[in-house]
Amino acid sequence: MAEKRTLRPRVRPTRPLGSREDGPAERWGPPSWNEALQMWVIPSKLGQRLHEKSRIGLQLPDGCFALSDIELLFSHWNRHVPLPTDSWLDERLRMNPRLLLEAVVMDTARLGGEILVPGERVDGFEDAWGVRWSRHAKPPARPRARCEWTEASQHVDWASLARRAVRTESMDVVDEWYVIDEEMDVTMYHVATMEFSGSVATWQSLDHESKEGIRSSWEQRVPCGEGHRLPLISERWPWPQLGTTHASGRILRREESEVLAHLMDGAPLSNDAQLALVLMRQGVLLRPGFKFGSRWRVYDDDIDVVHAPWLVQTADRRPSTWEEVCLAVRLAEGVNKTWVTDVEVDGTARWLSIRRALPGRD
Repeated sequence: MAEKRTLRPRVRPTRPLGSREDGPAERWGPPSWNEALQMWVIPSKLGQRLHEKSRIGLQLPDGCFALSDIELLFSHWNRHVPLPTDSWLDERLRMNPRLLLEAVVMDTARLGGEILVPGERVDGFEDAWGVRWSRHAKPPARPRARCEWTEASQHVDWASLARRAVRTESMDVVDEWYVIDEEMDVTMYHVATMEFSGSVATWQSLDHESKEGIRSSWEQRVPCGEGHRLPLISERWPWPQLGTTHASGRILRREESEVLAHLMDGAPLSNDAQLALVLMRQGVLLRPGFKFGSRWRVYDDDIDVVHAPWLVQTADRRPSTWEEVCLAVRLAEGVNKTWVTDVEVDGTARWLSIRRALPGRD
């Protein structure tokens, strides 16, 4: 018999429409439509309250406030602002089928009192969907994040994603993505460029004697799987970045054999081997990432000293949709690692990391 489960599933919001019994005693009339602004107008007293508390709306010269469709939905769910009519949502969805998805993303982004303002209203962020402030440092403080949203089924444009991350980091804010699935559930991600750095001995740091020992061992290589087996040097191996000691020899994987052939004889490198050599020059150690759904797991110190902080996926194997990104990142973070991939941006190679974050807790 299966053990009785004691943990209850989290409560999933349903965001009902209509007035609620727990609403305020002071009821407001429905907003009016401003054709020129293409926005919904609410009275100054109500608007001022919403703006001061949540930075909702755009103040008009007469003191009233104008709300976008998604701001109106947010205010209806969270501040008891009535909708114009009972059929309002259906009517607006006929004009914009993504309206409800976008409103749910805004509602999620504002969890815990976070502030999210449309990018078009913030100087320097006009091309962003939204700009987020922490509830602990509201405007006019520096924003915390530049925000974008997408649907889980959408394809990822990796070059565009990397360009955006580079630009966002130059603005000293976090690059934040909200991904909504078919269940109206939202997951938040932080995208960032990064550089690897480790303390593992590199080829350049080896002395002449060690390099000559490796050369002698390479000349005695025999095939093993897709790579080679090399004899140990005086019962040890001087370069921990390369190979794994097994069966009284040093076993090299395919790309490791290519790297050593390149260093010894100038042999050409495959894309994987070239990338591996770039990483190794940063003082990190590579091991297969097969068990974690990636090309390599990457260590910044000896494998017997630390766990691998990163999982690296190469361009030819990385996810093509946000659904696949979610799977890869979730698997990486389930084993306390950061998921990383390589992206070429305008002729420059970049390392791009993607991490899950919790709305309202970042």
